[in-house]
Amino acid sequence: MCVKDVHTSNERWRFHCPRCVWSWEQVFEARQSGSHTAWYHDGLPSQPPWIDPGCPACGASAKAFPGGALIPPQP
Repeated sequence: MCVKDVHTSNERWRFHCPRCVWSWEQVFEARQSGSHTAWYHDGLPSQPPWIDPGCPACGASAKAFPGGALIPPQP
């Protein structure tokens, strides 16, 4: 059995809901080994941050932006 190196990084993602204009941030852990990445949120396995994020305020589909990305201005 071969053990591969695993690189772990914490990534801050920003989310914006176009329906209710709510914005928030969450930190995800990305564990990378070779060409594969496993995502964790609050210590549990999760989908990648950009896969179907739901707004905690209204439940609508939200947009995900990697850390450092600008969130659309609120009206």
